[in-house]
Amino acid sequence: MARFLQLSDLHVVPIGRRASVVLDTCHLLEQAIDQLLDMRPALGPLDAVLVSGDISDDGSAGSYDIARAQLERLNLPVLVVPGNHDAREPFRQAFSDLAPLPATGLIDWVVQVGDTHVVGLDTLIEGQGGGRLRDESLTVLKDALSAAGTGPVLVMLHHPPIRTGIQFMDAIGLENAAALEAALADTQADVTLVAGHVHAVHHGRLGRFPVITAPSICSAFALDRRADAVVGFLTHPRGCAVIDTGPEGIWSAVPLDPSDGPFPF
Repeated sequence: MARFLQLSDLHVVPIGRRASVVLDTCHLLEQAIDQLLDMRPALGPLDAVLVSGDISDDGSAGSYDIARAQLERLNLPVLVVPGNHDAREPFRQAFSDLAPLPATGLIDWVVQVGDTHVVGLDTLIEGQGGGRLRDESLTVLKDALSAAGTGPVLVMLHHPPIRTGIQFMDAIGLENAAALEAALADTQADVTLVAGHVHAVHHGRLGRFPVITAPSICSAFALDRRADAVVGFLTHPRGCAVIDTGPEGIWSAVPLDPSDGPFPF
């Protein structure tokens, strides 16, 4: 077993700016890290932090510097993949010494944490909201699955390979989920796929494998499946997740909104 903290969709901007005019994402990230440091005894031992994309809102070097400084406060290995708001080269420069990022090309990687093979896949199409997995990424995945045998594999990507029913988000989802399903079809590994992008918790399946999306640190999208749903975000609920891998593994949502209690019952 291995235990991971999953953060997603930080959307950090340089100090003094706000993401989407409204969100003070520097403050929200700092606040979230403060809360998580307070929660550490309750969460139990953690092996690494997974960050499933949209670390920056604007791809600026300054935003990555802020995000990295906050993430380092957790004093854990940090494993990152880019999202559609990220810029690949500033992202690579900011995190190349913290995670096993390739020096050039797509930001795909494999690392073993305990008994778990963790695979990070790059779905970024720069300049677009939607995502795509390239053949090179799928080859990285297949090689990792072969090496894992029947053991646990955690696949992290930004764009989830499932539909949520939120039409304006599904329109900028992963365009070739079928190729990912085909790459997984023959494996005997115990695979779980985790993603971000949709700023909420959604559980689904890709073939026989579970897919789970994490909430965002900074904002949320309402579950509104109407064709005329308002395109926009909410400031709450915010959160993250803790993932235990292995046969008795579990994915647990961690709310980061204010709450009273606990009260006896």
